Amino acid sequence: MPLGGQTRKAACVKELVRRAVHNDEAAWEALLDRYSGLVWGIARSHSLHFHDAQDITQTVLCNLAEYLTRLRDPERLGSWLATVTRNECRRHMRTHGRVQPFPVEDLDSPDYRTPESLSLAAEDVDRVRSALAQLDSPEREVAGVDLYRPDLRPSEAARLAGVTVKELLRVRRRVRRRLHRLLKRGEDR
Repeated sequence: MPLGGQTRKAACVKELVRRAVHNDEAAWEALLDRYSGLVWGIARSHSLHFHDAQDITQTVLCNLAEYLTRLRDPERLGSWLATVTRNECRRHMRTHGRVQPFPVEDLDSPDYRTPESLSLAAEDVDRVRSALAQLDSPEREVAGVDLYRPDLRPSEAARLAGVTVKELLRVRRRVRRRLHRLLKRGEDR
């Protein structure tokens, strides 16, 4: 039934948005109840890992909180959220690649690692973390990006590390030499 040229649902959404903008917690909760399933469903439909879909859902809902006051058509909130979610999923897939299924033949393969090899690997991880903790900014950020995301293009790595591309290349050389010295010093102890 039209209500001033709008459907009842659109009028209800518009009212919820208006109330949420004015810090009405119940209205905000109602919006989340109504639309979080939509966002979650779209994120999961992109064949993302479960936790990536959770992160995207959280990001989109945080964006909603940020942009709530700037919505041009509050009654079209569902469409806006669907578009933002799809765009966020595409961005994620561009930067992280598609999910690679785990090879079935590896599921039941025996684990030949010994407790000693696991302990040595854990010690190596601790040594690297300790060396990273001794770095200053921006070296620590550049090393972290290179360590956790080695496949990134220099422009994206620089953006994540908070430096220019030119500075990224200079800092990379410096940080690799410094980490090598720190790790070598740790071996000598």
